[in-house]
Amino acid sequence: MKLRSLLLAAVAALGLAATAKAEPVVMAIGTDAAFAPFYLAQSRGIFKRHGLEVEFLKFSNGGEAVDAVIAGQANLAGAAEQTTMIRMARGADLRPTTIYEESGTYLKLAVKPGITDPKQIKSFGVVKGSVSEYSTSLTMTKYGLDPSAMKLVPAGPPELPALLARGDVDAFFVWEPWPGLAVKQGAKALLTSGDVGYAYTMWLTASGAWLDNHREAAKNAVAALAEVNAQIAADPDKAAAEFQTITKLPAADTIGFLKSTNWAVRPFTEADHAGFDKIVDFLVSQKIVTAKPDFRAAMTKGKVN
Repeated sequence: MKLRSLLLAAVAALGLAATAKAEPVVMAIGTDAAFAPFYLAQSRGIFKRHGLEVEFLKFSNGGEAVDAVIAGQANLAGAAEQTTMIRMARGADLRPTTIYEESGTYLKLAVKPGITDPKQIKSFGVVKGSVSEYSTSLTMTKYGLDPSAMKLVPAGPPELPALLARGDVDAFFVWEPWPGLAVKQGAKALLTSGDVGYAYTMWLTASGAWLDNHREAAKNAVAALAEVNAQIAADPDKAAAEFQTITKLPAADTIGFLKSTNWAVRPFTEADHAGFDKIVDFLVSQKIVTAKPDFRAAMTKGKVN
């Protein structure tokens, strides 16, 4: 009887372990090339090799992805630093774990035909509360454009090329593929975010409540992204072709981004913090947030390596 009880207990324990192992990690991501590492890690079985059963929730931008984490619909999200810090400033318990890509060329200033100098711009389309708004502000500062005289038209990223084509705005500063689509419709890509002093970073951010109980899973997710990012850097042409197969986004529209992006998966540094402080100051000055987020403390709590 005692042996039978022990066997039953062992079977039950194995069942519980299997159930725990099979628990999916839900990742909230966007659909553009900035999220290529997630799609490729899933397609190539890299998440599975790192012991993760991953499910995706797909959104049109990183802000919606982070909102899904806050709402408890997802465990991890990929999003740019400004997008994440806005929500941290509003009280969300978010834990940035790592930087998984950075680029000073992915965001571009698209202008309508006839504009050859940023000083000619009288109106911008902007994605409010995002790096689009921050890059627009940096452009106005660098080229001496008066914000009080500038018309800012809030819009979602997919709406911007049409606004530009109709002449509703003179320009917009946003991430690909939208500037590229505007160029195909006759616009010109005049600047990159690097030209106005900004290189965005993409963060892998966890829910605080989830991370407290799944630190090993988060660590494995970071390791999986590091592995796939090394593959992207080694063969961006292959990555672009595979990304096209998965998402139907033309490889020709993503290959330039894949080749010009820094794919190092790395921890946050003091130099990063200094840049993030500038973004926070912008958010407060524009009344996008009323309090400065303590991103340093959140990053310390989010450290998994």
